[in-house]
Amino acid sequence: MEHITSSYNLFVDSSTGHNSQSKGDDFIVNLQDSGVHAGDGEHIRMSLTNFSMAKNFTDVNDNNNAIELEFETNEVNGEATQTVDVELDNRNYSTVTEIAKNFAHQIGNAVRASNINSLTPTSTFLTTVPESVQFDKIITFTITTSGNHGMHDYGSGTGFGMKIRFKSDKSDSFMLLGGDRLSSTDSGSSVTVEVPNQTQIKVTCLYPAQRSTTPYIYVRAPGVLNTNIETRGLRNPKDTHRSDTAHSDIVGRAVVASEEWVQFTAQTDREFFLDIHQKQFNVLRLRLTDSKNRSIGRRNGGDTASGTGLAQATLGNLNFSAVLRFDIVKTQSVHHLESQKFVPSIPARFSEGNVPIRIRNDINLK
Repeated sequence: MEHITSSYNLFVDSSTGHNSQSKGDDFIVNLQDSGVHAGDGEHIRMSLTNFSMAKNFTDVNDNNNAIELEFETNEVNGEATQTVDVELDNRNYSTVTEIAKNFAHQIGNAVRASNINSLTPTSTFLTTVPESVQFDKIITFTITTSGNHGMHDYGSGTGFGMKIRFKSDKSDSFMLLGGDRLSSTDSGSSVTVEVPNQTQIKVTCLYPAQRSTTPYIYVRAPGVLNTNIETRGLRNPKDTHRSDTAHSDIVGRAVVASEEWVQFTAQTDREFFLDIHQKQFNVLRLRLTDSKNRSIGRRNGGDTASGTGLAQATLGNLNFSAVLRFDIVKTQSVHHLESQKFVPSIPARFSEGNVPIRIRNDINLK
């Protein structure tokens, strides 16, 4: 059994901070003067009560825009294979068809830049995206080249082939575009690439596409010893552990509710909470991540999730406000009544069916 002996509300605004290491989405709070500590038989419980931030990051960003192309045989310079990394444009797309058009445009640019056969960097091409994309969300498009591209279906043994890969260690493009998730060592193709003729290349994805891969923003408290657990899917892809679950530093998560705001308001006292093992709570770090424990909107570090500036998390508008509740919880130990196991005073040999003749006769006389 437990009861709360005292409670504190911590109101957080990460737009400015006293600690020079604080950022708008990786904020450090010094709690030494706040008196958040537990006594004997007590522990600290931290709950997320409210969270709000402006959605100052794009749906398509560095965490889901990466695509890898492999060209089989370059007939100009004789290379056996050629690997090219391309990226979708980072922005918000109003429809899946818009994403499909940008996908087609980026693949077409890569084909043109590969300098195969009669195609040169100045050659023109046309990409066609069927309107059916907006109904079933399966992206398919055809690239029409101005010259003979010399390409055949990959693996046909003649001419030039192409594979399109969505590597999960690089980004979540497999979720965004609707293809097979591949590891860093996989050599297959995430989507279907066909060559109807020598002036067309047809690309067809396998599954419905989506406009975003970030339905939630996760609020984490790194370094806090607690009892929460999370599944492997919520870990950074570079982190590995043997079991399906691991200790978690997630305090809570907020829904990306619109194009403008990310918000959460607790409806009960214990929707999201951490039971903290520490008796004295001195420093709290609050870090915002996506579902893969990555910084919002960026793959290779830096302080900007969206835009051309380099300091969105330090000098710009990538910040949040939140309310955290600290409860000092007293745990009452319930001692169970313990007694000696019953031991019969009459030996088992005197039990019914084994009563000596003298005792039986005495009973009959009565």
